[in-house]
Amino acid sequence: MKIIIVGAGVSGLATYLQLTQQLPRILKAEIIIYESRLDANYASSAPMDADDILSDSTAVVGNSIILPPTSIRLLRRISPDLYSRFKSRGFENHAFTIASARGHTIARISTHDGISPREWPISCPRWVLWECLRDTVGKGRITLGKVIRVDINGERPAVHLQDGRSETADLVVGADGVHSVVKRALFGTADAFAPQFEGYRGVGSFLNMPEMPEAITKHRSVVVTFGPTGSFGYAAAAPLSQQTLGWWSNWPTECPPRSNQVDALEVQKQLQMRHGTWKDPIIQKCIATSSTDRVYPLWTTPTLPHWGERGCVLLGDAAHSLQATSGQGAAQAIEDSVTFSLLLCKLIERASIKHDRTYAVEQSVDAAIRGLYELRHERVARIKIRARNLYFGGRQARNLYWEVIYYCFLLLVTRWPLLGRWIIGNAFTETQEWDADAEVYAYLER
Repeated sequence: MKIIIVGAGVSGLATYLQLTQQLPRILKAEIIIYESRLDANYASSAPMDADDILSDSTAVVGNSIILPPTSIRLLRRISPDLYSRFKSRGFENHAFTIASARGHTIARISTHDGISPREWPISCPRWVLWECLRDTVGKGRITLGKVIRVDINGERPAVHLQDGRSETADLVVGADGVHSVVKRALFGTADAFAPQFEGYRGVGSFLNMPEMPEAITKHRSVVVTFGPTGSFGYAAAAPLSQQTLGWWSNWPTECPPRSNQVDALEVQKQLQMRHGTWKDPIIQKCIATSSTDRVYPLWTTPTLPHWGERGCVLLGDAAHSLQATSGQGAAQAIEDSVTFSLLLCKLIERASIKHDRTYAVEQSVDAAIRGLYELRHERVARIKIRARNLYFGGRQARNLYWEVIYYCFLLLVTRWPLLGRWIIGNAFTETQEWDADAEVYAYLER
């Protein structure tokens, strides 16, 4: 069996690890990962071609992420070594603090999800998660190569690379982000399935902070502040001994920028204009020391009628790029990878008992692609809706009246959990545990 994974991001690397561990040994599977850029800092240093310009913020290696407890448990399932590496490089958060631009704490919510074994959300730069995955896979197992086209009209899907090479495979995994080449093979370039601008831009960076705020040292909390001109969040980006703070700002806008590279002083000026009167001194320090020159529009993938066919499957952002404001992009990519890999391997095991190996692989690939969509698409859709509901009110707060109304809305949905879940779901902690084993076994028993 031959598998080609397009993209060595979070979902691509996680899928590689799962498949190499779980595919039946009798298959002698060959798994190739193609990635066009192998530098962890490509988002800020490497030249970009037309397909890379204004890529979705959730795919930017340098941004902060907060990985929820269910994802931490899945990392342990993928590899105990990966789990230990990642936990040692991030910061455990025991709470989310929700604040107003005027300096009031609206709520402080525990991040414990009540599930055993106990885990907490971990904050870190996105590249830390990527680097832990890459090191667990091994740098030598990632092949440098830019996939420019995928053809699904033959007996097996064919991958065409920029250097002129072409390869066929039993399975092509599209783990190549919101502007996915594999997605174009499945759906064409029709506007109905083109990436959608969410009406927000984002900026973020990291800051050395010898004196970390009390919200972090005392409460071990992520802090997110909402106001009439957007939102501003920060969290420890590493163990406290490293004195590193990650921060991010999102704000509503009608149109995406023409380029994601902007003069650093202009970015700082924009931050000052939006958040200069906000009361939190940590926010002001982040603005004063900002040197980033990147501004990212927030893109999402429109709802797709399926996540693959004819030997091609989409995972992570390629299938369902979520708003950066959902805080779930990397988490859902990991859930996709574990679920699909487990489903495929179990189907191959079952089919191999009744059929020859070639037929078993072909039938199992198609069934696993269908099964992934049936298992996962509703969960992802709910997360997208919740993120939109949470931030929708902030877009309307153009004067004091609407600002106060929005703060009351945040107070209601955070202080009264049942009301909050009814309106937006539990947007500040994991929506629910994703037990990939239980979900897959239940699906196979239908």
